[in-house]
Amino acid sequence: MNPAETFEVGIAPQHVPALLAALLLPVLVLIVRRLRRTGTGVQPGLGPTVYIAQTAQTAQAAHVAQVGAVRRWSGWLLGISAAVHLALPLGHYDGPLLAIAFIASGAAYAWLAMRAIEGRSWRLPSALLVIATLIAYLAVAGSGKEEPDQVGIATALVELAALGLALVPVRERRLARRFTRFLGSAGTVFATFLVGTIVWVGSFAAHAATGTDASTPDSAVGAMQNSGPVVHSGDHTHQHDHAARAQAGVIMRPVADHHPTFAQQQAADQLAAATREATQRYATLDAAIAAGFVVPKPGAGTDVHMENKAFRSDGRTLDPQRPETLVYAIEGGRATLLGVVYVMERAGVAAPEPGGPITRWHAHNICLTALPPGFGIVSPFGSCPALSVNVTTPEMMHVWVVDNPSGWFAEGLDKAWVRTYNAQHGQPYATR
Repeated sequence: MNPAETFEVGIAPQHVPALLAALLLPVLVLIVRRLRRTGTGVQPGLGPTVYIAQTAQTAQAAHVAQVGAVRRWSGWLLGISAAVHLALPLGHYDGPLLAIAFIASGAAYAWLAMRAIEGRSWRLPSALLVIATLIAYLAVAGSGKEEPDQVGIATALVELAALGLALVPVRERRLARRFTRFLGSAGTVFATFLVGTIVWVGSFAAHAATGTDASTPDSAVGAMQNSGPVVHSGDHTHQHDHAARAQAGVIMRPVADHHPTFAQQQAADQLAAATREATQRYATLDAAIAAGFVVPKPGAGTDVHMENKAFRSDGRTLDPQRPETLVYAIEGGRATLLGVVYVMERAGVAAPEPGGPITRWHAHNICLTALPPGFGIVSPFGSCPALSVNVTTPEMMHVWVVDNPSGWFAEGLDKAWVRTYNAQHGQPYATR
Protein backbone atom coordinates (compact mmCIF):
# COMPACT_ATOMS: atom_id res chain seq x y z
CA MET A 1 0.00 0.00 0.00
CA ASN A 2 1.17 3.51 -0.75
CA PRO A 3 0.84 6.27 1.89
CA ALA A 4 -2.44 7.52 0.39
CA GLU A 5 -4.01 4.06 0.53
CA THR A 6 -2.75 3.55 4.08
CA PHE A 7 -4.30 6.84 5.13
CA GLU A 8 -7.58 6.00 3.38
CA VAL A 9 -7.98 2.59 4.98
CA GLY A 10 -7.31 4.13 8.37
CA ILE A 11 -10.23 6.58 8.25
CA ALA A 12 -13.20 5.70 10.40
CA PRO A 13 -16.41 6.09 8.35
CA GLN A 14 -18.03 8.22 11.06
CA HIS A 15 -15.17 10.73 10.76
CA VAL A 16 -15.48 11.30 7.01
CA PRO A 17 -17.69 14.45 7.43
CA ALA A 18 -15.06 15.94 9.75
CA LEU A 19 -12.31 15.25 7.22
CA LEU A 20 -14.33 16.83 4.42
CA ALA A 21 -15.01 19.88 6.57
CA ALA A 22 -11.29 20.35 7.19
CA LEU A 23 -10.52 19.99 3.48
CA LEU A 24 -13.23 22.52 2.55
CA LEU A 25 -12.02 25.08 5.11
CA PRO A 26 -9.68 26.90 2.66
CA VAL A 27 -12.56 27.24 0.18
CA LEU A 28 -14.78 28.74 2.89
CA VAL A 29 -12.03 31.16 3.94
CA LEU A 30 -11.52 32.23 0.32
CA ILE A 31 -15.24 32.87 -0.12
CA VAL A 32 -15.41 34.94 3.08
CA ARG A 33 -12.40 37.01 2.06
CA ARG A 34 -13.88 37.77 -1.34
CA LEU A 35 -17.18 38.79 0.22
CA ARG A 36 -15.37 41.10 2.63
CA ARG A 37 -13.37 42.65 -0.20
CA THR A 38 -16.55 43.21 -2.18
CA GLY A 39 -18.14 44.84 0.85
CA THR A 40 -15.25 47.29 1.29
CA GLY A 41 -15.55 48.81 -2.18
CA VAL A 42 -16.29 52.59 -2.09
CA GLN A 43 -19.60 53.38 -3.66
CA PRO A 44 -20.16 57.02 -4.73
CA GLY A 45 -22.96 59.05 -3.18
CA LEU A 46 -23.26 57.10 0.10
CA GLY A 47 -21.97 59.91 2.32
CA PRO A 48 -19.17 60.34 4.90
CA THR A 49 -20.53 57.76 7.37
CA VAL A 50 -20.11 54.90 4.89
CA TYR A 51 -16.71 56.27 3.89
CA ILE A 52 -15.52 56.24 7.51
CA ALA A 53 -16.79 52.67 7.99
CA GLN A 54 -15.07 51.54 4.82
CA THR A 55 -11.86 53.24 5.90
CA ALA A 56 -12.01 51.37 9.24
CA GLN A 57 -12.54 48.08 7.44
CA THR A 58 -9.60 48.82 5.16
CA ALA A 59 -7.42 49.61 8.17
CA GLN A 60 -8.48 46.37 9.83
CA ALA A 61 -7.63 44.44 6.67
CA ALA A 62 -4.22 46.09 6.57
CA HIS A 63 -3.69 45.14 10.21
CA VAL A 64 -4.57 41.53 9.49
CA ALA A 65 -2.15 41.52 6.57
CA GLN A 66 0.63 42.60 8.90
CA VAL A 67 -0.03 39.82 11.42
CA GLY A 68 3.04 37.67 11.95
CA ALA A 69 3.53 34.15 10.67
CA VAL A 70 2.91 32.68 14.13
CA ARG A 71 -0.56 34.19 14.33
CA ARG A 72 -1.42 33.15 10.77
CA TRP A 73 -0.30 29.59 11.34
CA SER A 74 -2.09 29.49 14.67
CA GLY A 75 -5.25 30.82 13.08
CA TRP A 76 -5.19 28.12 10.43
CA LEU A 77 -4.45 25.34 12.90
CA LEU A 78 -7.20 26.43 15.26
CA GLY A 79 -9.53 26.86 12.30
CA ILE A 80 -8.88 23.30 11.10
CA SER A 81 -9.66 21.95 14.55
CA ALA A 82 -12.81 24.07 14.61
CA ALA A 83 -14.01 22.64 11.30
CA VAL A 84 -13.36 19.07 12.46
CA HIS A 85 -15.19 19.48 15.78
CA LEU A 86 -18.17 21.28 14.25
CA ALA A 87 -18.62 18.48 11.69
CA LEU A 88 -18.09 15.55 14.04
CA PRO A 89 -21.78 15.28 15.10
CA LEU A 90 -22.72 14.69 11.44
CA GLY A 91 -21.15 11.24 11.48
CA HIS A 92 -20.24 10.60 15.10
CA TYR A 93 -23.53 11.11 16.89
CA ASP A 94 -23.42 9.30 20.25
CA GLY A 95 -26.00 11.39 22.05
CA PRO A 96 -26.99 15.04 22.49
CA LEU A 97 -24.43 15.79 25.21
CA LEU A 98 -21.49 14.67 23.09
CA ALA A 99 -22.85 16.54 20.07
CA ILE A 100 -23.16 19.72 22.14
CA ALA A 101 -19.61 19.24 23.42
CA PHE A 102 -18.28 18.89 19.86
CA ILE A 103 -20.13 22.00 18.68
CA ALA A 104 -19.07 24.03 21.71
CA SER A 105 -15.40 23.10 21.30
CA GLY A 106 -15.61 23.81 17.56
CA ALA A 107 -17.12 27.23 18.18
CA ALA A 108 -14.41 27.97 20.76
CA TYR A 109 -11.68 26.98 18.31
CA ALA A 110 -13.24 29.19 15.61
CA TRP A 111 -13.41 32.14 18.01
CA LEU A 112 -9.77 31.71 19.03
CA ALA A 113 -8.73 31.36 15.38
CA MET A 114 -10.29 34.76 14.64
CA ARG A 115 -8.61 36.30 17.69
CA ALA A 116 -5.21 35.01 16.58
CA ILE A 117 -5.62 36.33 13.04
CA GLU A 118 -7.00 39.69 14.18
CA GLY A 119 -4.05 40.26 16.52
CA ARG A 120 -5.92 39.88 19.80
CA SER A 121 -4.99 37.81 22.83
CA TRP A 122 -5.24 34.09 22.08
CA ARG A 123 -2.33 32.13 23.57
CA LEU A 124 -3.57 31.23 27.06
CA PRO A 125 -7.17 30.31 26.17
CA SER A 126 -5.93 28.35 23.14
CA ALA A 127 -3.46 26.38 25.24
CA LEU A 128 -6.12 25.58 27.84
CA LEU A 129 -8.65 24.52 25.18
CA VAL A 130 -6.15 22.32 23.34
CA ILE A 131 -5.06 20.62 26.56
CA ALA A 132 -8.65 19.97 27.59
CA THR A 133 -9.51 18.60 24.14
CA LEU A 134 -6.48 16.31 24.04
CA ILE A 135 -7.21 14.98 27.53
CA ALA A 136 -10.77 14.11 26.50
CA TYR A 137 -9.55 12.49 23.29
CA LEU A 138 -6.85 10.46 25.02
CA ALA A 139 -9.29 9.30 27.69
CA VAL A 140 -11.32 7.62 24.95
CA ALA A 141 -8.34 6.46 22.88
CA GLY A 142 -6.44 5.04 25.84
CA SER A 143 -9.41 3.03 27.03
CA GLY A 144 -9.50 0.96 23.83
CA LYS A 145 -13.21 1.69 23.34
CA GLU A 146 -12.53 3.56 20.11
CA GLU A 147 -9.35 3.19 18.14
CA PRO A 148 -7.64 6.42 17.09
CA ASP A 149 -8.20 6.66 13.35
CA GLN A 150 -6.28 8.77 10.85
CA VAL A 151 -8.61 11.76 11.21
CA GLY A 152 -8.34 11.71 14.99
CA ILE A 153 -4.55 11.41 14.88
CA ALA A 154 -4.20 14.17 12.27
CA THR A 155 -6.42 16.45 14.36
CA ALA A 156 -4.33 15.69 17.44
CA LEU A 157 -1.19 16.65 15.51
CA VAL A 158 -2.80 19.89 14.39
CA GLU A 159 -3.76 20.70 17.97
CA LEU A 160 -0.28 19.82 19.23
CA ALA A 161 1.21 22.24 16.70
CA ALA A 162 -1.20 24.93 17.85
CA LEU A 163 -0.27 24.17 21.46
CA GLY A 164 3.41 24.58 20.63
CA LEU A 165 2.80 27.98 19.05
CA ALA A 166 0.69 29.03 22.02
CA LEU A 167 3.20 27.90 24.65
CA VAL A 168 6.34 29.31 23.10
CA PRO A 169 6.34 33.12 23.48
CA VAL A 170 7.84 35.64 21.09
CA ARG A 171 11.64 35.58 21.07
CA GLU A 172 13.25 38.14 23.41
CA ARG A 173 16.68 38.42 24.96
CA ARG A 174 15.56 38.69 28.52
CA LEU A 175 16.50 35.68 30.66
CA ALA A 176 12.95 35.19 31.91
CA ARG A 177 11.62 34.97 28.36
CA ARG A 178 14.35 32.51 27.39
CA PHE A 179 13.42 30.30 30.34
CA THR A 180 9.75 30.56 29.37
CA ARG A 181 10.58 29.53 25.82
CA PHE A 182 12.50 26.55 27.15
CA LEU A 183 9.57 25.48 29.30
CA GLY A 184 7.18 25.93 26.40
CA SER A 185 9.34 23.91 24.04
CA ALA A 186 9.88 21.16 26.60
CA GLY A 187 6.15 21.07 27.35
CA THR A 188 5.34 20.73 23.64
CA VAL A 189 7.80 17.87 23.19
CA PHE A 190 6.48 16.11 26.28
CA ALA A 191 2.86 16.55 25.16
CA THR A 192 3.66 15.14 21.72
CA PHE A 193 5.41 12.14 23.25
CA LEU A 194 2.56 11.54 25.69
CA VAL A 195 -0.14 11.83 23.04
CA GLY A 196 1.76 9.56 20.67
CA THR A 197 2.27 6.92 23.34
CA ILE A 198 -1.37 6.86 24.40
CA VAL A 199 -2.54 6.81 20.78
CA TRP A 200 -0.25 3.86 20.11
CA VAL A 201 -1.41 1.98 23.20
CA GLY A 202 -5.03 2.77 22.36
CA SER A 203 -4.59 1.44 18.83
CA PHE A 204 -3.22 -1.87 20.07
CA ALA A 205 -5.83 -2.09 22.85
CA ALA A 206 -8.71 -1.50 20.46
CA HIS A 207 -7.18 -3.90 17.95
CA ALA A 208 -6.91 -6.60 20.63
CA ALA A 209 -10.42 -5.87 21.92
CA THR A 210 -11.90 -6.61 18.50
CA GLY A 211 -9.50 -9.41 17.62
CA THR A 212 -11.86 -12.18 18.64
CA ASP A 213 -14.25 -14.17 16.55
CA ALA A 214 -17.73 -14.45 17.96
CA SER A 215 -18.25 -17.90 16.49
CA THR A 216 -18.29 -20.76 18.95
CA PRO A 217 -15.79 -23.60 18.62
CA ASP A 218 -18.71 -26.02 18.62
CA SER A 219 -19.70 -24.71 15.21
CA ALA A 220 -16.49 -25.84 13.57
CA VAL A 221 -16.51 -29.10 15.47
CA GLY A 222 -19.97 -29.75 14.13
CA ALA A 223 -18.83 -28.97 10.63
CA MET A 224 -16.02 -31.48 10.95
CA GLN A 225 -18.22 -34.23 12.31
CA ASN A 226 -21.15 -33.75 9.93
CA SER A 227 -21.03 -33.58 6.19
CA GLY A 228 -24.32 -31.73 5.90
CA PRO A 229 -25.06 -28.03 6.37
CA VAL A 230 -24.13 -26.59 9.73
CA VAL A 231 -26.60 -24.50 11.68
CA HIS A 232 -25.40 -22.99 14.94
CA SER A 233 -26.41 -20.30 17.31
CA GLY A 234 -23.04 -18.56 17.49
CA ASP A 235 -23.13 -14.92 16.40
CA HIS A 236 -20.56 -14.49 13.66
CA THR A 237 -20.71 -10.73 13.81
CA HIS A 238 -17.05 -9.91 13.40
CA GLN A 239 -16.58 -6.41 14.74
CA HIS A 240 -13.42 -5.15 13.07
CA ASP A 241 -14.21 -1.45 12.85
CA HIS A 242 -11.20 -0.82 15.10
CA ALA A 243 -8.97 -3.40 13.47
CA ALA A 244 -9.46 -1.80 10.04
CA ARG A 245 -7.04 0.94 11.02
CA ALA A 246 -3.34 1.15 10.30
CA GLN A 247 -2.16 2.88 13.45
CA ALA A 248 -1.19 -0.36 15.21
CA GLY A 249 0.78 -1.42 12.15
CA VAL A 250 -2.13 -3.61 11.03
CA ILE A 251 -4.17 -3.06 7.88
CA MET A 252 -7.52 -4.70 7.19
CA ARG A 253 -9.75 -3.99 4.25
CA PRO A 254 -13.11 -2.54 5.38
CA VAL A 255 -16.21 -4.64 4.80
CA ALA A 256 -19.62 -3.40 3.73
CA ASP A 257 -21.53 -5.53 6.23
CA HIS A 258 -20.35 -7.13 9.47
CA HIS A 259 -23.25 -9.60 9.44
CA PRO A 260 -22.39 -12.73 7.44
CA THR A 261 -24.89 -14.57 5.33
CA PHE A 262 -25.82 -18.19 5.99
CA ALA A 263 -23.60 -19.28 3.10
CA GLN A 264 -20.66 -17.33 4.53
CA GLN A 265 -21.18 -18.92 7.94
CA GLN A 266 -21.10 -22.35 6.32
CA ALA A 267 -17.95 -21.52 4.34
CA ALA A 268 -16.17 -20.26 7.46
CA ASP A 269 -17.12 -23.35 9.45
CA GLN A 270 -15.99 -25.64 6.65
CA LEU A 271 -12.64 -23.85 6.34
CA ALA A 272 -12.04 -24.11 10.10
CA ALA A 273 -12.98 -27.80 10.14
CA ALA A 274 -10.84 -28.64 7.10
CA THR A 275 -7.88 -26.81 8.58
CA ARG A 276 -8.24 -28.60 11.88
CA GLU A 277 -8.46 -31.99 10.24
CA ALA A 278 -5.58 -31.42 7.80
CA THR A 279 -3.17 -30.14 10.45
CA GLN A 280 -3.51 -33.18 12.68
CA ARG A 281 -0.38 -34.47 10.96
CA TYR A 282 1.53 -31.57 12.56
CA ALA A 283 0.35 -32.30 16.09
CA THR A 284 3.96 -32.73 17.18
CA LEU A 285 6.75 -30.23 16.63
CA ASP A 286 9.00 -32.96 15.24
CA ALA A 287 6.48 -33.76 12.51
CA ALA A 288 6.27 -30.11 11.47
CA ILE A 289 10.04 -29.78 11.25
CA ALA A 290 10.24 -32.98 9.21
CA ALA A 291 7.67 -31.51 6.79
CA GLY A 292 9.81 -28.44 6.11
CA PHE A 293 8.57 -25.92 8.68
CA VAL A 294 11.43 -23.96 10.24
CA VAL A 295 11.61 -22.96 13.89
CA PRO A 296 12.73 -19.30 14.11
CA LYS A 297 15.16 -18.06 16.72
CA PRO A 298 14.84 -17.97 19.67
CA GLY A 299 12.08 -20.50 18.99
CA ALA A 300 10.23 -20.32 22.29
CA GLY A 301 7.09 -18.60 23.51
CA THR A 302 3.34 -18.65 23.20
CA ASP A 303 3.21 -17.50 19.57
CA VAL A 304 6.02 -19.14 17.58
CA HIS A 305 5.45 -18.83 13.82
CA MET A 306 7.07 -21.57 11.72
CA GLU A 307 7.20 -20.89 7.99
CA ASN A 308 7.39 -23.38 5.15
CA LYS A 309 9.08 -21.66 2.22
CA ALA A 310 7.95 -24.30 -0.27
CA PHE A 311 4.32 -23.73 0.67
CA ARG A 312 4.78 -19.95 0.48
CA SER A 313 5.53 -20.10 -3.25
CA ASP A 314 3.39 -23.00 -4.45
CA GLY A 315 0.67 -20.82 -5.98
CA ARG A 316 -2.05 -22.20 -3.70
CA THR A 317 -4.39 -20.09 -1.58
CA LEU A 318 -6.31 -21.24 1.48
CA ASP A 319 -5.18 -24.84 1.07
CA PRO A 320 -5.52 -26.66 4.43
CA GLN A 321 -3.15 -29.34 3.12
CA ARG A 322 -0.35 -26.81 2.55
CA PRO A 323 -0.57 -23.97 5.11
CA GLU A 324 2.17 -21.37 4.70
CA THR A 325 2.81 -20.99 8.44
CA LEU A 326 2.12 -23.02 11.58
CA VAL A 327 1.76 -21.41 15.00
CA TYR A 328 3.01 -23.28 18.07
CA ALA A 329 3.33 -22.70 21.77
CA ILE A 330 6.81 -23.87 22.78
CA GLU A 331 7.59 -23.63 26.48
CA GLY A 332 8.86 -25.83 29.27
CA GLY A 333 9.98 -28.62 26.96
CA ARG A 334 6.47 -28.96 25.53
CA ALA A 335 4.95 -27.83 22.24
CA THR A 336 1.33 -27.40 21.14
CA LEU A 337 0.05 -26.71 17.64
CA LEU A 338 -2.26 -23.71 18.03
CA GLY A 339 -3.21 -22.94 14.45
CA VAL A 340 -2.09 -21.88 11.01
CA VAL A 341 -1.52 -18.62 9.18
CA TYR A 342 -2.60 -18.56 5.55
CA VAL A 343 -0.43 -16.06 3.66
CA MET A 344 -0.78 -14.60 0.17
CA GLU A 345 2.28 -14.79 -2.07
CA ARG A 346 2.43 -11.11 -3.06
CA ALA A 347 1.70 -7.91 -1.24
CA GLY A 348 -1.16 -5.83 -2.58
CA VAL A 349 -3.12 -8.83 -3.87
CA ALA A 350 -6.55 -9.09 -2.24
CA ALA A 351 -7.14 -12.47 -0.64
CA PRO A 352 -10.43 -14.39 -0.97
CA GLU A 353 -12.89 -14.12 1.90
CA PRO A 354 -15.19 -17.14 1.66
CA GLY A 355 -16.66 -16.41 5.07
CA GLY A 356 -17.16 -12.70 4.41
CA PRO A 357 -16.67 -10.70 7.62
CA ILE A 358 -15.71 -13.88 9.51
CA THR A 359 -12.69 -14.80 7.39
CA ARG A 360 -10.96 -11.44 7.25
CA TRP A 361 -7.34 -11.08 6.26
CA HIS A 362 -4.86 -8.51 7.50
CA ALA A 363 -1.47 -7.13 6.50
CA HIS A 364 1.26 -5.43 8.49
CA ASN A 365 3.00 -2.11 8.03
CA ILE A 366 6.70 -2.46 8.79
CA CYS A 367 9.59 -0.05 8.50
CA LEU A 368 12.78 -1.13 6.72
CA THR A 369 16.05 0.66 7.36
CA ALA A 370 19.76 0.16 6.75
CA LEU A 371 20.39 0.73 10.45
CA PRO A 372 20.35 -2.17 12.95
CA PRO A 373 18.24 -4.22 13.45
CA GLY A 374 17.08 -3.49 9.89
CA PHE A 375 13.37 -3.23 10.53
CA GLY A 376 10.88 -1.74 12.95
CA ILE A 377 7.24 -0.89 13.38
CA VAL A 378 5.28 2.23 12.57
CA SER A 379 5.42 5.20 14.88
CA PRO A 380 2.52 6.17 17.19
CA PHE A 381 1.27 8.49 14.46
CA GLY A 382 1.21 5.79 11.76
CA SER A 383 4.46 6.64 9.97
CA CYS A 384 7.99 5.23 9.85
CA PRO A 385 10.93 6.80 11.70
CA ALA A 386 13.53 8.81 9.83
CA LEU A 387 15.87 6.98 7.44
CA SER A 388 13.40 4.14 6.92
CA VAL A 389 10.76 3.19 4.38
CA ASN A 390 7.24 1.89 4.94
CA VAL A 391 6.36 -1.42 3.30
CA THR A 392 3.25 -3.57 3.55
CA THR A 393 3.38 -7.34 3.90
CA PRO A 394 1.16 -9.75 1.95
CA GLU A 395 -2.24 -10.38 3.49
CA MET A 396 -2.55 -13.18 6.03
CA MET A 397 -5.23 -14.84 8.16
CA HIS A 398 -5.13 -16.92 11.36
CA VAL A 399 -7.18 -20.06 11.75
CA TRP A 400 -6.87 -21.70 15.18
CA VAL A 401 -7.19 -25.44 15.59
CA VAL A 402 -7.45 -25.61 19.39
CA ASP A 403 -10.62 -25.12 21.41
CA ASN A 404 -9.99 -21.59 22.60
CA PRO A 405 -12.34 -18.96 24.05
CA SER A 406 -11.63 -16.49 21.25
CA GLY A 407 -12.86 -18.54 18.31
CA TRP A 408 -11.37 -20.08 15.19
CA PHE A 409 -10.67 -16.78 13.41
CA ALA A 410 -9.46 -14.57 16.24
CA GLU A 411 -6.36 -12.54 15.43
CA GLY A 412 -4.62 -13.67 18.59
CA LEU A 413 -4.93 -15.86 21.66
CA ASP A 414 -4.59 -14.89 25.30
CA LYS A 415 -1.04 -15.68 26.46
CA ALA A 416 -2.10 -16.88 29.91
CA TRP A 417 -4.64 -19.24 28.36
CA VAL A 418 -2.03 -20.56 25.91
CA ARG A 419 0.48 -21.25 28.70
CA THR A 420 -2.09 -23.18 30.68
CA TYR A 421 -3.24 -25.13 27.63
CA ASN A 422 0.33 -25.97 26.61
CA ALA A 423 1.18 -27.17 30.11
CA GLN A 424 -1.83 -29.49 30.07
CA HIS A 425 -1.85 -30.68 26.45
CA GLY A 426 1.62 -29.96 25.06
CA GLN A 427 3.78 -32.81 23.79
CA PRO A 428 7.52 -33.28 24.35
CA TYR A 429 9.72 -32.82 21.31
CA ALA A 430 13.09 -34.26 20.36
CA THR A 431 14.46 -32.19 17.50
CA ARG A 432 14.94 -28.43 17.22
